[in-house]
Order: sequence, then C-alpha cells, then structure tokens
Amino acid sequence: MKIVHMSDSHLGFSAYNKVDQYGRNIIEEKIYQGFEHAIDKIIKDIKPDAIVHAGDVFHHVRPRIRTLYVFKSAIEKLDKKKIPTIIISGNHDAPKSSSTTSPFSLFEGLEHIHVVHRNEYESIPIRDYVFHCIPFCLDNRAYLDEFSKIKPTGSDVLVMHGLIESLKDKRLRTVGEHELSDSFLKSYFSYIALGHYHNQAQIAENAWYSGSIEYFNFGESSDKKGILLVDLDTNNVEQIDLRPKYMIDHPAIDCTGFSTADLAEELLDLCNEEDIKDKIVRINLKNVSRAAFKSIDPSYRTRLGSSALFLKIRVEYYDDEENDNIQLDSTQLDEAFSRFLEEESQKNKVSSEISKDVTTYGRDVMKRAISIHNLGRLHASE
Repeated sequence: MKIVHMSDSHLGFSAYNKVDQYGRNIIEEKIYQGFEHAIDKIIKDIKPDAIVHAGDVFHHVRPRIRTLYVFKSAIEKLDKKKIPTIIISGNHDAPKSSSTTSPFSLFEGLEHIHVVHRNEYESIPIRDYVFHCIPFCLDNRAYLDEFSKIKPTGSDVLVMHGLIESLKDKRLRTVGEHELSDSFLKSYFSYIALGHYHNQAQIAENAWYSGSIEYFNFGESSDKKGILLVDLDTNNVEQIDLRPKYMIDHPAIDCTGFSTADLAEELLDLCNEEDIKDKIVRINLKNVSRAAFKSIDPSYRTRLGSSALFLKIRVEYYDDEENDNIQLDSTQLDEAFSRFLEEESQKNKVSSEISKDVTTYGRDVMKRAISIHNLGRLHASE
C-alpha cells in the first residue's frame, strides 16, 4: 500500500504586503496555487492508495472564505476520485478552547475524506492498515492519554502533529506548539507520519516529517520541501519535489570599507534579474557604513528587486556596534551634549553663530532635569 504524506499547507498565510493586479497578497496566492498543484499531481501522476495530511491545513483557526473555498475544491477532487484522505488538525487551525467551532466541521460527511479534529484519538482502517490519529490536543499532557488508547494490530500507521522532543532546538515558537515525547516513536508502527516541522526529516527508522510544500520565513531557506511517497509494505520513502526552490537567503557579506559605489555594485551583482525572478530573496550586509548605504538612491534599491516576488536587504551598520559600546553616565549628559554640538559645528552641520547659545541653553536644561530627577520630584509641569 502506497500513501502520500504531506503536512503544513498553511492555507491563508500572507506576507510582505505585496499584491497582484487584483489586490491579492502574492504570497497567499502562491501558497494556494502550490496546494492546488500538489493535489493535481497526486491525482494525475502519483495515484496513491491513500493520503495523510499531518496537520495545519489552515494558517488560522478562522480561515477566510477564499481559503475555505480552495480547500473545499481540493478535497472534493480527492473525494470524487475515491482516494481515501486523512487530515488531522494542527496547532494553527485547531481551536484553543472547546467553545470555538473548528473550521473542519464544515467538511465532515464526505465519503472518502476523514477529518480528525476533536482533540482526541481516532482510528481509521484503510485496506490492510489502521491509521491511528492524534490531532492537536488542548493540553500537552493529553497526548499521553490519547496515545494509550492505541491498540496495535500489526499493520499500524501513527499520525500526529507537534515537535518531537529530540528536535526541541527547532522550536517554531508559535501559538499552541506542543512537544511530543520520543516515547511515541514505537518500532511496531509500520510508519509514523508527523507534521509541524517544516523541513523534510527522518527522525527514526519508521518516522518522518514530510515538511511543508512552501517557504514561510527565511529560516526555512535551506529546508527540503515537498511531499513523501511511502510504501508501507516495503518501508521505502521517496521524497518528491513539487516546484523549484524559490527562497534565497544569501550569506552575510562583510562590507568593511565599502563606499556607496561599492555597495551599489555588490547589490547589482546579487540582483541579476534572471536569478531573482519570481523568488523571495534576502541580502545580508554587515559592517556597513550608515552614511554610505543611505547615500544609495532609494529608487535604485527598489528597481533592483522589481523582478523578485520579494527582496529584503538586511543591513548591520558598524556605527550601531560602536554606539552600543558607549556607556553614558546620565549625570554627564550636559557634557556629552556639548561635545556633540561641537562635533556637529566642526562638520558645519550647526551654525557657529548659534552653537554657543544652543549649548548654553541645552546644558542648563539638562542639569536642571537631572537635578530634579535625582531629588525624585520630576513632574510634567517642570
């Protein structure tokens, strides 16, 4: 029996405030298109015996109408093709209280679609295997109780959503993120289908995270994306790519001593139109002169990323590090103010005619404020 293992579709996710000609967020649309493409490929090319989605179909517990429509259209295709499909809720799309209605309640009743979302264990037999499903639980301790309900048959598949404790350094720090005990990784399962971690990863001989199809932040730029085709009879797992890599996070470039022209040339080299076309790109610059970078024409920087889905230039100024190392005594603010004005005057940024008057007035105000503060009677009226 062959199954497709997929997870973390996060339908409804949007980012970067960039819209298409219809005013729709381009990242949100890309995720919808990726999900639809995945379902079409599964139906037309892969043709599995069953599909398992291990949580976080939706990015929000209250999906918008368009999000629900995209999901509805996809599962209706699967139902029409009579492909048994198991979907469990994850921390993003599960209500965090029993008083809130799950969005999955809308999709109950389809003959070949099995949605497990009521915060409790359910078993679903498909052909020769039993799929033991534990969806998102309201209390992290509840997973052990639900797991104890499993009665192995000899042909068993476990489906769960959460972060296995051996990967706790990979926490996403999202609402409702639960840590799952390594003790759940029992060898008697033919396969363990996990969701939540967005990188494809094998964490035990019989246990995998399928990862997500899409990229949701630059921390995922090096992740393996796609779906898994699992042969339950032979234990073979095949990683299937669904689309070319479209997120690039460049290694940090040391810009010590770079002039404005040097910075502009470096950015131009990294923003070749064909290389960044329809991609999400981040350029990381460190030890940058603030003055040199600010002197680059903003319209030039905008044009650089015109062919990209999104271009971010992250800059670390060496000036900031210098300022961070300055320890300023609050009782000497007046003296620091005098030195600052003197430096600015030498740069012709403050007229020498008014520099003396400003310095005298400013020092007097600061001394008075410090004196009042030290006496513990600083009031708005002062």
